[in-house]
Amino acid sequence: MPINEGYMQLFWYASVFLSLLFVILTFNCSRKSNVLSLENEKKEQKLLLTSIDEIVKDIDNKYNQILEKKVAGQHTLSRLKETLHDMHQPLLFIEVGLLPPTFKFDDSEALKEKIKLCHIEQFGVISRGNATTSYSDWEWFDSKKEGTKMVNTYCSLLLKAFNAEFDVIRKQMKHSSYKAAKNKLYKLDDQLTKLGETANVEISEEFFNLKGQELTTWHNELQHKEDLKQKRKEEQALLRGQAKESDGEDYDILEDEIYYSKSDLAKAKKLALALHGPSAADMALKIARMQKDIDILERKFKRIPSQAQQTKAGYIYVISNLGSFGEGVVKIGMTRRLEPMDRVKELGDASVPFKFDVHTLSFVSNAPKVEKALHRHFKDKRVNVDNIRKEFFRVIPQEVAEVMNEMNIGSDWYFDVEAKEYRESLLIREALFNASTKTEAISEQLPAFI
Repeated sequence: MPINEGYMQLFWYASVFLSLLFVILTFNCSRKSNVLSLENEKKEQKLLLTSIDEIVKDIDNKYNQILEKKVAGQHTLSRLKETLHDMHQPLLFIEVGLLPPTFKFDDSEALKEKIKLCHIEQFGVISRGNATTSYSDWEWFDSKKEGTKMVNTYCSLLLKAFNAEFDVIRKQMKHSSYKAAKNKLYKLDDQLTKLGETANVEISEEFFNLKGQELTTWHNELQHKEDLKQKRKEEQALLRGQAKESDGEDYDILEDEIYYSKSDLAKAKKLALALHGPSAADMALKIARMQKDIDILERKFKRIPSQAQQTKAGYIYVISNLGSFGEGVVKIGMTRRLEPMDRVKELGDASVPFKFDVHTLSFVSNAPKVEKALHRHFKDKRVNVDNIRKEFFRVIPQEVAEVMNEMNIGSDWYFDVEAKEYRESLLIREALFNASTKTEAISEQLPAFI
């Protein structure tokens, strides 16, 4: 009897619970039905109050918005396809244990190209099965097929371990520790050979030599950077000597001022031909003052020592600012600062919202001449065609590099754009937008729970 009473009590609780659940569901359904009916009534009233022309206009606007989204989506899709195409080769390399190299922003394009060629050659050796050697004829549970499969897996693991440890060695290497890094590579090979003794698996001599060549390539870049530091000291000494010879006069600034003033004078004379009456008289006075200023500058320039005029060494810089001017725009200029990056930082301090990225800093014996030659070459691609003092051009760094190579001006180039401040601003703006959108969505849903 107690058991039956327990069952009856449990049955009673279940009945009560189901009854309450039924009431709640009925209430929610009724509430949702009322909400839907209210919304439908509002839509019907809106349709009655809205003219057909307004409805058609609203549909056209929505259609245009969909088209805009479609165009934007197609652009994004094409970029994704390009990215996928660019990632095809790295993905193949990763599958065989060749991790993509990590470069710094001050690593030259020449280094990137050399490392790319190293990895292509290494990938070829791996694809042919020559990166490792094995001398065993294993059988696994009386199966040669399973034995071969096990040996191949062992070879793959050994190769991936070798490549991973190689990356650690080369990242720790400095320009003065090449010999120690080479010894670490030999020691790594010995350790992996001992680990592979069970299956008689080891890294092949051919692949080891290729990795040794890659290590040398990385070291050459480190040594090149160190040589540049020493060379920079010599360049600074030359610039200090020139500054003393000029007796404090910046003859390059004077020369540029004369060049720009003559250009302004030519434009003023051309404009004067189209003027008449008082306007022409005012322009004539302006032209006379401009000519007088040019004469003063030229007399001042002639007083500068001749030796100072002959030595015009300086730096040619090519810089860009993705956040301020977008893609495909560079500034080509020159500076005679002892530290050329001071000039680049100065340009990015107050005049533009973001810092500039440097694509090259090339020390040349006659910086004004090289700068003017580059400006003349790209004159048709000036951003500001009216004011030639503005040194911005619609070209990519690769185009400037080609022209400087034709002029036999050697320089390290960096084509990747970091645009750190700009990209961080985009991420912050996107995060704020997502947070705001999420807050609005939650706010819209709150009345449904009240």
